[in-house]
Amino acid sequence: MIVVRPESYRQFPAGRHQFVLVLEKALADSFQIESAQRYEKCATVAVEPGRPLADVLRSEVPEGSDVLVIAGTDALLTAPTVEIGPGRTVAALRMGTGPLALDQTRSLLEALERTDPDEVERRAAKLTAALETAGGVQIEDPLTGSVAKLTTTHPNWTRSDLGVFKPGSVQLAPTGRLRLGADTTGTAFSGQVAVKGWPVVRSRTDGDARRHELYEQLTGLSHYPLVLTVEDGEVTDLKAAATGSGTAAAALESLFAEHPDHSMVSGIEFGLSTASQPLPFNTEANSASAGKAQASVHLVLGSLPQTPYQLTLACSTSTVTAAGSTEPLAGTGTEAGGERPRRRMNRVTAANCGCH
Repeated sequence: MIVVRPESYRQFPAGRHQFVLVLEKALADSFQIESAQRYEKCATVAVEPGRPLADVLRSEVPEGSDVLVIAGTDALLTAPTVEIGPGRTVAALRMGTGPLALDQTRSLLEALERTDPDEVERRAAKLTAALETAGGVQIEDPLTGSVAKLTTTHPNWTRSDLGVFKPGSVQLAPTGRLRLGADTTGTAFSGQVAVKGWPVVRSRTDGDARRHELYEQLTGLSHYPLVLTVEDGEVTDLKAAATGSGTAAAALESLFAEHPDHSMVSGIEFGLSTASQPLPFNTEANSASAGKAQASVHLVLGSLPQTPYQLTLACSTSTVTAAGSTEPLAGTGTEAGGERPRRRMNRVTAANCGCH
């Protein structure tokens, strides 16, 4: 049995009197709500297959409620703003799949309990202040020798998903993400970026089997780096820095050939949450987690809903600095003890690596 503890979720704003847990009906017997003093009433809504969240909110969730949705289907993880209304605060937690799905969900709920929204806000403020007049960032990876630079006339933060849940919209949990736009007017991005770590793959349609397939093909990046060459914001070359990332390279090449817009870098995403940790499934925690750093760094390819998929690829061996500065702002260089020395790896470019 997984216990949901509304009293512990500091991301919900104060002042609401009802907490509603929305679950897929098949999960109802696996969860229970712990009583909470801050709420006069706590309720569980078990949803039949096929019902969208908008219908559930409209018919079974009172205005003025704090809502936590736990589901694996996209239909329950989003809803139009007009259906949410200004009085509801809705957080959605995406479940994994397979025999470990419940254990993974328990880990995500524990991360919600640990999340300090004020700490996330402080980290975000420090990062945005450092980049306000810097003119851009540099991403450098000593493992592969990769260096990329983003220059901008003014930083454009295209996503601000920080510590506190805001009324009137559905926010995917865990929170703690801040995205610097790389495809906006006055911004240029070129160089080489090493991606390594657990990915996040999102799609614009529900029940997309290709999304799961893409995620599985990219999981080799959790152990093996892949170097992307970027020219004017577009990925023009892929090279595996170790044989284990060849499958990921082949998957990206195939996706770029099928939908060329996926090769465009739409942003650099920073993970700011010390409560979340990367997990071996397709979860927002993989991009929200700061790990041991002040902030983690990720490369975002594609942009929903303009492209069928959006890929968030971790750069777990890289360090981010502001343009013209040597002070680390995010990545391994901000971990305790500073950037770890690494032996530079030889890149694998053999035809059978899937990245030629």
